[in-house]
Amino acid sequence: MKQPRPLRENRKHGDLLFPVSAYETKMEEDFQMPLSYHWHPEIEIFFITSGKANFQVEAEQFVIEEGDVLLIKPNTLHGSHDCFGTKLEFRAVVFDYSFLSGMANDRIEQKYLQPLLAQEQGRYILLREKNSIQKALFEMLNKTFFVFDEKEKGYELLVRAYLLQVVYDIIMLQKEEIQPVKANTRKSEMIRKIVGFVEENYTQRIVLNSLAAYLSVSEGYLCRFFRENFHMTFVEYVQRVRFRKAERLLKETDDPVGKIALDVGFGSGNYFTTEFGKLYHTTPQKYRKGQDT
Repeated sequence: MKQPRPLRENRKHGDLLFPVSAYETKMEEDFQMPLSYHWHPEIEIFFITSGKANFQVEAEQFVIEEGDVLLIKPNTLHGSHDCFGTKLEFRAVVFDYSFLSGMANDRIEQKYLQPLLAQEQGRYILLREKNSIQKALFEMLNKTFFVFDEKEKGYELLVRAYLLQVVYDIIMLQKEEIQPVKANTRKSEMIRKIVGFVEENYTQRIVLNSLAAYLSVSEGYLCRFFRENFHMTFVEYVQRVRFRKAERLLKETDDPVGKIALDVGFGSGNYFTTEFGKLYHTTPQKYRKGQDT
């Protein structure tokens, strides 16, 4: 088995002169894989416009739903397990710290940005309270997304201005000083190693004892760890990773379905098609064409 590589996301968010991007994702009912585990050096503000989902940041798990706003600090592992049998729609704005900091180490950076993003104060900020400020924050995030998406003349100015307003609203929603959160570093490191190991070896035959040996733990302990932290078995998790890879290949290449099945670690094209249908409620061929049934 190969040693895992870092889980840094390969996607580039914006460019050197405008390091910001905005994304929208829509998941159909019963879809089970909203977001694979990853990290990136940029700040991410994640907000759900419809539905709800399990989410995980490092070793901490929680449910987020429509109206919630989640700020994920730089270099933080995050991802989602599944949906709740309803349609899920979410948006995210991802941007480099320098996009807001302006003049290096000025008063805004010292007084607001550095305290807000300090890792010792926790790896994320989750805002749930549906008061007037939260509603204004949610509306501002949506305005940021639409301005970025439409890219009309001068949109860069508005995106920066809106994100500064977003930071202001987040600070206003924190009614008292954030207390330091003692991170479960052992659990976080275990999750990072598991995700990295599977990402590196999903094309091969992976068995539980190979991962247990790599982590220097017993198979029984590893089974319990998966149930408690991934809410699924090791086999189910590996299969979902393979499906995510297959999904991308179906959309981005013209490779035959049988070849894709083998490339992502399934033993045969028929088995892949059968299991794909159980999860996606369609065939790989129809999924490739953008059909729902």
